Amino acid sequence: MQILIADDDDYTREGLIESVEWSQYGILSVLEARDGAEALRLAAKYKPEIVLTDIRMPKLNGIAFAEKLGEICPDSKLLFMSGYLDVEYLKSAIKLSAVDYIEKPIKISEIKTAIAKTVQSVEKSHKLENDLSTKRSLQYQKLTRLLIEGDHEIEEILKFCQEAGYPVNSGYMCLLIVCPTLPESENAFLEEINAFWRGQSAFSIGENLGKGRFIFVLELGKTKPERIETAAKLLLKSFDEIYLATGSKVNDLSGISDSYQTAQRAMEYSFYHPDVRLYRYQDCQEVTAGISPELFVEFYRLLKTEPGSLAGWVKSICGNFTEGSHPSKEQVSALFSSICGAMLQEISSVIARIDRICTVHDVEAIISECRTIAELQEFVIHICSAYCAEVESTSQYSRLVSGVINYISANFSKVDLDLPEIAHHMHLSSPHLNMLFKQETGTTINQYIRDYRIELAKKLISNEYNKMNVISELCGFSSASYFAKVFRTCTTLTPVEYRRMKL
Repeated sequence: MQILIADDDDYTREGLIESVEWSQYGILSVLEARDGAEALRLAAKYKPEIVLTDIRMPKLNGIAFAEKLGEICPDSKLLFMSGYLDVEYLKSAIKLSAVDYIEKPIKISEIKTAIAKTVQSVEKSHKLENDLSTKRSLQYQKLTRLLIEGDHEIEEILKFCQEAGYPVNSGYMCLLIVCPTLPESENAFLEEINAFWRGQSAFSIGENLGKGRFIFVLELGKTKPERIETAAKLLLKSFDEIYLATGSKVNDLSGISDSYQTAQRAMEYSFYHPDVRLYRYQDCQEVTAGISPELFVEFYRLLKTEPGSLAGWVKSICGNFTEGSHPSKEQVSALFSSICGAMLQEISSVIARIDRICTVHDVEAIISECRTIAELQEFVIHICSAYCAEVESTSQYSRLVSGVINYISANFSKVDLDLPEIAHHMHLSSPHLNMLFKQETGTTINQYIRDYRIELAKKLISNEYNKMNVISELCGFSSASYFAKVFRTCTTLTPVEYRRMKL
């Protein structure tokens, strides 16, 4: 908080500055002026919250200064001081909404009381302003949702526009912004973008769609779409990590949902061309093609007969999508989620070879979060490589032992998984099956189960957000304490110590 003290008497002005401990009132900066004209210049530059001014000053008296101050700093709180206490000055002070009027010679105790009262008034104004701003922001966010959803009665929308003070009977355009790196404050980002567009003569309201996606509805007024595109390029220079897609211009409120849909389709283009940062809906109409189910049939054939060709096939398919048909990101993600799921279902032990994933759901989540087809391709090829490596490593085993390994991979989370259950599943006696398994792998079935669970637990522990009791349950241990005991036996570290070492 700042205060400006304006008085032509140096002794009075400097005495006030020295006599009051301003910081205890939350005032961190004290400005001083010797006349009304200098005070006006300082006020215009620094916008002080509080102004303490003498009434009689050279160049511009206190009343005239205060009148001009109201034009450039309407939120500043006024305190008058004068040795000429008369009715006319009091009337002027009241008319100018002065917080207080202090008579000279000044008593420090009176100044302190007046300052405390004024600071309280400033804080009350700030709180009211913040409350109104928060309410207005929430109204705008809700209105944005109503407008882009397109399934509300026009009467309801018009009523909400009136309550929020949003212009109707105008032209509108939606803009979709994607931030791969989330802003520190998403609400502050919304307000900053809205302020930018209002500075470009476009009334903007917006909403956070989640996962770094923000939608803005611009009321264009007389602003032409071409100017919006020029302004968008300026915005991209200010925010070097965002991507922006423009929707179509529409001529009424009911068409805003259509503009939103076109902005979404334009942003689909970024999935294939991340080097571009501004996507115009009229340039991106081709992002509509579907995906033939024959692709999955072709994949399954390779899975069964030529798994070594899978990586090259994935690269070829992604290249075709990029250079030609441009199916939507959702369709591409669904295709490759199915492909990866099929590989993990075929040989579930593949999971143990891949960092960051412990279940099929983890694979789906990573695929859905890939921002570009290049990222998705890299991840899926990594899955294919892990699958081929697992095929190669298990090919040394007989069909019987490979069956045991796959059964353990599919059932390791069962607490009661043991040799007798697996032997029953394989239609062999427990001693005979265990002997055959150890002959080929060098370890017993129970030891293999334990080692498999511990290796998976290590991957889960490396994520600081996973709780130990949940890890214990997922890995098939009967209790968290037993899990900790087994983990320490195998690694010489407790699970907590292992996490600290990894992080």
